[in-house]
Order: sequence, then structure tokens, then C-alpha cells
Amino acid sequence: PGVQTSPAPGGMYAFLRIDGFADSLQLAKRLVLEAGVGLAPGVAFAPQAEGWLRWCFASKDVARLTQGVERVRAWLAAQVR
Repeated sequence: PGVQTSPAPGGMYAFLRIDGFADSLQLAKRLVLEAGVGLAPGVAFAPQAEGWLRWCFASKDVARLTQGVERVRAWLAAQVR
């Protein structure tokens, strides 16, 4: 809940937006420091992408991707408290 995704026709990136976080650079910094997940701020790609994050899922290790999703899920759950 509270996470929007933007479907992509192909590629190795997913864009997502987390409700309540409008500054993508600040959110990306928090996720690195607090969750140990490196996502790119959308604003780095275009002004219209502010508020979005870009997640690269180009990894042969599915377990690594699963761990990243779990870290973000746990971080989001801690924000609701």
C-alpha cells in the first residue's frame, strides 16, 4: 500500500513512487542510509520524474533483488509506526 509503479514496455528499470515522499533525492538518500538500498532519484532523469525513484533490476541473482524488496518493505512498515 502507498507504492505506485509505472509500467515499462521493456528494459531493466522500474519506476516507483511512495506516497508521502515528494522529494526523490531526499528519499533516495534516506533509503541508502536507513534501508541499505540504492535507488536513483527520478529528478536525476527529468524534472517531470520528481517524486519517483528508479530501481534497476539487472541482476542475475534473484535473491539479491528479493532482499532489496524486503528491505524497502520493512523500511516502509517502520515509517507507518
